[in-house]
Amino acid sequence: MSRPAFLKNPVVRALSCLVVAGTLPAAYAQAPAAGAAESTPDTVVITARKWLERAIDAPLSVTVVGAEEIKDRGAIRISEVAVPNVSFLGGENNALPNFSVRGVQAQNRPNVGFDSGIGVYVDGVFMGRTAAFNQETFDVERVEFLRGPQGTLFGKNSVAGAISMTTRDPAKRFTATGSIDIGSDSQRRLSAYLSSPLGSEAVRGSIAAYSGQRDGYVRNAATNTSGGTEDAQSVRAKVLLTPSKGLSVTLALDSLRDRSVATSPAIESGYGFINGGPYVSNSDLPTSAARNVSGAGMTVQYELGGGLTLTSITSQRKLDTSRTSDTDVGPTNIVASSSTSRQEQWSQELRISTGRDKAVSYVAGLYYYDQGVAGTSVSTFGPAAPVFAPIRNTTGNTFGNIDTTSAAAFANADWNVSSTLTLTGGLRYTSEKKKLAYQQVVTFPAFLAPSIPLENDSLSTNDLSPLVAARWRIDRDSMVYASYSRGFRSGGWNVDNVTTGGPTSFKQTRFNDERITNYEIGVKASAMARKLTVALTAFRMDYTDMQLTQQVAVLGGGGATVGLVTNGGQSRSEGAELELTMRPTASLRLGATVGYTDARYTNYVDTRAGTTLTFTGNRLNFSPRMTSTLSAVYTMAVPMGALALRGDYSFVDSYFTGRENLATQVIPQRELLNLRATLSADRWELAAYVNNAMDKRYVVTQGSGGFAPPVGAGTNRVADYGRARTWGLVGTLSF
Repeated sequence: MSRPAFLKNPVVRALSCLVVAGTLPAAYAQAPAAGAAESTPDTVVITARKWLERAIDAPLSVTVVGAEEIKDRGAIRISEVAVPNVSFLGGENNALPNFSVRGVQAQNRPNVGFDSGIGVYVDGVFMGRTAAFNQETFDVERVEFLRGPQGTLFGKNSVAGAISMTTRDPAKRFTATGSIDIGSDSQRRLSAYLSSPLGSEAVRGSIAAYSGQRDGYVRNAATNTSGGTEDAQSVRAKVLLTPSKGLSVTLALDSLRDRSVATSPAIESGYGFINGGPYVSNSDLPTSAARNVSGAGMTVQYELGGGLTLTSITSQRKLDTSRTSDTDVGPTNIVASSSTSRQEQWSQELRISTGRDKAVSYVAGLYYYDQGVAGTSVSTFGPAAPVFAPIRNTTGNTFGNIDTTSAAAFANADWNVSSTLTLTGGLRYTSEKKKLAYQQVVTFPAFLAPSIPLENDSLSTNDLSPLVAARWRIDRDSMVYASYSRGFRSGGWNVDNVTTGGPTSFKQTRFNDERITNYEIGVKASAMARKLTVALTAFRMDYTDMQLTQQVAVLGGGGATVGLVTNGGQSRSEGAELELTMRPTASLRLGATVGYTDARYTNYVDTRAGTTLTFTGNRLNFSPRMTSTLSAVYTMAVPMGALALRGDYSFVDSYFTGRENLATQVIPQRELLNLRATLSADRWELAAYVNNAMDKRYVVTQGSGGFAPPVGAGTNRVADYGRARTWGLVGTLSF
């Protein structure tokens, strides 16, 4: 007998499971092992508003995932932590991650001319380029996912949301943990954490290291190599000094070396097609995605007295990336592309804050950010290109340097009008300047692309981002709130190939600032003796001059395209987020999340190509309507300790990759199920897991590639598929 249509919806199934589980009698459960920790929303502490507070008290949409939950999910990087309305999309490419928040894409382009609209922060430090976003979680204390503009307190380009990662501080006593993870595709992952006082409790240190290798899951028939590999090593070190009461100084160093090879798409029809299935590509040039990320920072906290605390965060960071791609997406060397970038940034934040027990509590501060980034891009006609011999081995080279300085002053205050009502107001003023130096040097024939001499351009912008919120506390563990906030992202340039028939000056590729206004209402509550928790948020975000990517032809046409960022008029994203956790028994923990987003262009007419193209009413690119998760953990006592059985289900709805909303631009929905069994005792733990347990074949990218004659040998229809079912074993020792 077939199920009713609504029962096929993964969200309904998730919520139904929670309701049914809530009726289970306690007699069917065994007690967890002695000493098992339990985290409830009234104990989850966050720093999303620059001071310590319970997550249930914060008047904003935030999902907090702690270290134990990250480990139990088997999430190696933040992209693997599923939360509502935060979607990590596309193939496995840590140097070019693609994700969206509430339907707003982060803009995963390698060119250096624009910034992400989503801010990622590690220990309060802004990661200036997207290649530094997807870092490992091996020593993370918690990750906070903040949805909606965070312009008042986080500032720099956090126009759609922010992801704040906090790493572990050195412990007061000796602590050591090591783990090894082996599995399918010859996976070998090692991680270790060591912390200890260095002579006294006033000086404590820690070091954490990770090394991961894994073979690829996509075989390249043309080169007999594989894509989708992992080859990354990372280390973080901290020293915490507490020379006197009320003073702490944290020194931090981190380094990441990643030489993973991204996947190459399978050719499903056209030039270069082979009947190899979804995990066989046919490209003469592997897609490399190398990156080096490093940084040093110092955080100082000093209690001034009277409940005031002064905080200083100083950071210096570097990032190098190197990418190659087979532009013709085929087995012969027709056109190849490569790009490199080098970034250096320095930032300083200085703020003062009161305690949380004041009639008026506030945070105020100053922020300064200085960034220099240089990028190069090279496209080369290969020896197999079916063009006139003099055109073969000719190149198009672009060079762009951008210097950015951003200064801001901000303040945020809570006024406790009564024991139940709190009013919040915040404001941030930002002044930002950018300078560009660009040139294009080509040996292509003039009818394909021009050489452009060195040009200089500059941008300067100011912004005032306000926040107003009201929170009404029903009781200690329940409250409702409403908020209004704004955010902005500064403009920039398309530092990409300029082709014949396109702009004659690089200044013409400039795009302007974008701004967003967010309206939000929410409720957070805990009931049934804190066995049931609920967080529900409804939102509407209005965009003006939204920065969008459109695909335009390069190299005189022939099928290849490049992403060009323009301002796309107005758009709106509205929807809701729901998070539920339930403990029907002492041994059973259930969780479900649902994110719904309806993101559309409300006024978007493009006349740049000389014709009028109307996209009003279309859905935003990379905007799935629905994301949902369901998790269940059952813990039982066994003679050796405790056995935990866990299942994690996730659903991401279909979405479009282009503003045209064509059928060929649809990425289908996907459902994934991960299973894990963990046997643990006091000092050791052994876990077995299966990811994508249903062995789903799901598309992560698709489109067209190649070059039509006479430039190339033909065009292709290509698709990239996510990783099939994998398994692994993890052993952990702790001291």
